[in-house]
Amino acid sequence: MTRIGSAAAIVDGTFLALLDQGEHDTLDRLGVSRSFPRSGLLMFEREPAERVMILLAGRVKVSRAGADGQELLLGIRDPGDVVGELGFIDGKPRIASVIALEPVEALVIPAQAFRTYLETTPRVAVTLLEVIARRFRDANDKLAQFASSDTLGRVSARVVELAERYGEPAPDGVAVAMPISQEELAAWAGASRAGVAHALQVLRDLGWIQTERRRVIVGDLDAVRARAA
Repeated sequence: MTRIGSAAAIVDGTFLALLDQGEHDTLDRLGVSRSFPRSGLLMFEREPAERVMILLAGRVKVSRAGADGQELLLGIRDPGDVVGELGFIDGKPRIASVIALEPVEALVIPAQAFRTYLETTPRVAVTLLEVIARRFRDANDKLAQFASSDTLGRVSARVVELAERYGEPAPDGVAVAMPISQEELAAWAGASRAGVAHALQVLRDLGWIQTERRRVIVGDLDAVRARAA
């Protein structure tokens, strides 16, 4: 089982990345490591918020069911991120499910133990608040975008986010190994699968991207970013 000290893929800017080694060691002692397969359910919507999880390896999606039963993808979390923090704070049932996009290792901490630790460690509590504030700012930005952008703009914004978070330099631009399917991209962009397929085709026709199975090469990131604005 992976522990914090052996987690090699912690992403910059995540909760764990902002803590020091002593804080890592304390969290390690509070929790237990668990493994989840791809598509495994780490948390489910409406369950009691009895635990918090910190991702040590692998990425997850945070999603909830819409009024029509369709999936709404709220975000992707990376190694080093904390999940389950909202239910932990207000004690209410979870508002979203957390599902593994690939094999995941997570540190599972009882909610009460985590709360007690934060109450006695103000620096870590403030760090968690900073992470939550950043997520709310991102959520507000997306709401504004959904209100003002068409499907092509929203898909362009998600392509830019994927390129900035997961892109690697390539001869033809920025290569992104897609962590999500086209259907999940549609749920993330607030669009139909057909709408996303059309938007990707437009971006290909413009010469701004190339697509392969589970891979996108963004040839003109500035142009895609401008279309997303």
